[in-house]
Amino acid sequence: MNMPHPLYAVEVTPEYTLLRFSGNVDAYSVEKTRPEVLSSVPETAANIIIDLTKVEFLDSHGVGMLVSLLKRSHKNNGKTFFAGAAPQPLSVLKMVGFNNTIVTYTQNAQEAISLIGKNGQA
Repeated sequence: MNMPHPLYAVEVTPEYTLLRFSGNVDAYSVEKTRPEVLSSVPETAANIIIDLTKVEFLDSHGVGMLVSLLKRSHKNNGKTFFAGAAPQPLSVLKMVGFNNTIVTYTQNAQEAISLIGKNGQA
């Protein structure tokens, strides 16, 4: 696991990449961290779990970064999971079109990990 950052932490395994965000994922925080976040996720990452349990606020800048992660996952024939989204981030995600046909919503990261399973197939 990489060094913790105030906004996010990353865990890379052969089966999935888990990003745990916290606080506000907004214009200010994304401007400061977007290059780091995207470079911390392998180009070959298929299954990406985005843990939003500790995210209090998500805006369009945060959504833009999440779209980049979704594109990487889909390019590698994987799945993107949004885990534990609180009401505000969840309503933003659904409003911009992150529906169940392009992402999978789970109660928490552990549920997403169990959906991926041991063979890395979601």
